[in-house]
Amino acid sequence: MNTHIRIAVVGGGIAGLALASNLSKHAHLDVQMFESAPQFSEIGAGISFGANAVKAIELLGLANEYHAIADQVSPPFQDVWFQWRNGYTDEYLSASIATGVGQSSVHRADFLDAIIPHMPTQNVHFSKRLERIEEQDDQVILHFNDGSQHECDYLIGADGIRSVARQYVLASHHLPPVHPRFSGTWAYRGIISHASFKEALQQINGDTDLADIPQMLLGKDKHILTFPIRKGEQINIVAFCSNREDTILPADTPWTKPVDKAQMLSDFSDWSESCQTLLGLIEQPTIWALHEIEEISTYQSTSGHVIVMGDAAHAMLPHQGAGAGQGLEDALILAALLSTKNLQADQLTDVSSIYEKLRLKRACRVQQTSRESGEIYECYSTQYPTFAEIGEHLEHRFDWLWQHDLEQDVAEAQQQLHQLGMATI
Repeated sequence: MNTHIRIAVVGGGIAGLALASNLSKHAHLDVQMFESAPQFSEIGAGISFGANAVKAIELLGLANEYHAIADQVSPPFQDVWFQWRNGYTDEYLSASIATGVGQSSVHRADFLDAIIPHMPTQNVHFSKRLERIEEQDDQVILHFNDGSQHECDYLIGADGIRSVARQYVLASHHLPPVHPRFSGTWAYRGIISHASFKEALQQINGDTDLADIPQMLLGKDKHILTFPIRKGEQINIVAFCSNREDTILPADTPWTKPVDKAQMLSDFSDWSESCQTLLGLIEQPTIWALHEIEEISTYQSTSGHVIVMGDAAHAMLPHQGAGAGQGLEDALILAALLSTKNLQADQLTDVSSIYEKLRLKRACRVQQTSRESGEIYECYSTQYPTFAEIGEHLEHRFDWLWQHDLEQDVAEAQQQLHQLGMATI
């Protein structure tokens, strides 16, 4: 029996690190992680996890780490994911309820920091930017920009929206490359003090629920979301502005940059006083160009020894708060398969096939519906032309996403592996 299957994970974001740290616990696997940055780091601020993502985190063995830092809204609104409101008037439309989970959120950097101790430091290699992949005699050879290389039996590309691994997978099938595409949406981002916003609302006789409960405020070609982070002491804010006719960015345009506060306020000058107050509290806003990739038809190379996961496989718009969650679902299925005892290197192709079968259709649906959700929020969908119809629809729009049975997926993955002659865990 081959007691050391050599696995390389390229990309040290939340999903890649969650997977690599899980796999590193198993004696039959030699897991090496390669990260292009000089250290683990997460850009951005708050990140929201749906009920499915929280379940994936728990099944990956990270429940204690996550719940120790995660935010949840205080009773009686602990099950509210978002309240939906008219951004021009603050009129309440409806709420989406995720029973037992609600709006579960963390600061990205805090969650990454919680996972890092589970990954053996000697198995992590920083400042390693993947440039090229080749395969020879059932092994995968990774070539990095510093001239070094690494040989493994199995490569998991968790290398993000600009993935080198994705292009290799597609090229192996003689498919054209898939590059990030700009959505036409820019997002202003910032973090403010919860106490400051609540006090400001009281001064204008505003509804203090806007500070205490996660909000999604909707309008034509714009929407604003808020949710708590850092144990409720801060509020994460993202304010979206879209021009769906302007989806081409000049090549040298940065995706993230500081922005003039006056520009942000001007974009929302016709919105409610409370919305303008909210945005006015952001001291140093940044602006982000939102990109996605088109749905791809395969997550594995023709050999089955190179696969993609997370944003490398299905980078999506953030309008369902589901992108990181889908990466964690990928990690969960791969962990269930690769941790199987008596796994043989020559059976890794079965792992790839089962992973793709279980994950591709669902992840593609989440990509598509994330795009559609943004259109609904911004009064762009012809199916839901009024605020009342939007509110009614959003009340249950995400049930299918959150209520997916991940434990059944894990059982099915292991059963399929067993049917192919493998031993179960």
